[in-house]
Amino acid sequence: MTRTPDAKTMPAPPPPSWARRAGHVAWIAPVLGFIPLHVPWILGIPLFANPGPFREWYHGRGPGVGEHPVDGFLGLPAGAFYLGLLCVLAGLGGVLALALIRDWGLVFPRWVPWLRGRRVPPWLPLTPTVLGSALMIGYSATLPWQFAADLPDSGAEDIFTPTGVLIGLPLLLAWTVALPLAGWSYYRRTRLPRRDRRRWSASVNDRPASPIGWPRIR
Repeated sequence: MTRTPDAKTMPAPPPPSWARRAGHVAWIAPVLGFIPLHVPWILGIPLFANPGPFREWYHGRGPGVGEHPVDGFLGLPAGAFYLGLLCVLAGLGGVLALALIRDWGLVFPRWVPWLRGRRVPPWLPLTPTVLGSALMIGYSATLPWQFAADLPDSGAEDIFTPTGVLIGLPLLLAWTVALPLAGWSYYRRTRLPRRDRRRWSASVNDRPASPIGWPRIR
């Protein structure tokens, strides 16, 4: 039996359509874009990379390490460990983006021990959203200068080819734009003025359950 949502179990209105689209872009870009692109590199396959420099970098012997190459971590080559860590962070970023537009980003689901049914503190998803968005925006702001400096001098001694960079760039930019938008919507929905919260709560409690959805504060 499905319970009718009310103000006690769902403490914020649903996201508007633009926020849902942003949230979906913000999880698709890392999970279906970033991670699959990096899996071949984790396995040591030089896809969109120059084989010689890539293998040196993959085994911790790339430019800049001098006489102290990185031997790796946990039995993995240094490059595989680094790329694997990036993919784990990207996966967590995808889960975070979904939490910003899903009900379980507002109320802990039943499979979370001790917390099931409790309201999710808004700072919990918003803190990594703000930090991650600031990091990606700051990094993306440096890309025009990096491309202007590196593309004219690109060659076989580079680790990754311009093709790999140009494939990954749209994914990064889409993620950089979509995550802050979804986070802003989440912030607005969980920080409603008191009178708007009372109005929304009353409208939810007064209306019968409907397969269409809940009323939305514009």
